[in-house]
Amino acid sequence: MAKLCTICFLLVFLFFAGEEKLVVNMAEAKDCHKVWNCKGDQRCWDDCKSRYSGKGLCDLYTAPPVPKQCFCAYKC
Repeated sequence: MAKLCTICFLLVFLFFAGEEKLVVNMAEAKDCHKVWNCKGDQRCWDDCKSRYSGKGLCDLYTAPPVPKQCFCAYKC
């Protein structure tokens, strides 16, 4: 009888522990992105960090008539 109670207790504990993880996963922030004309790698990095607390990077390869873009990724 004691073994049965112990097994039931462990199953109930695991069930409720699994539910807590679901609540935490739902509350996580998702990734968002913003794009604007790049005015230099350092400026892109600084602007993204100050505006959105994210990480910014200028694109490396663009066609000549298209201005470089600053891509900013942050948690929203």
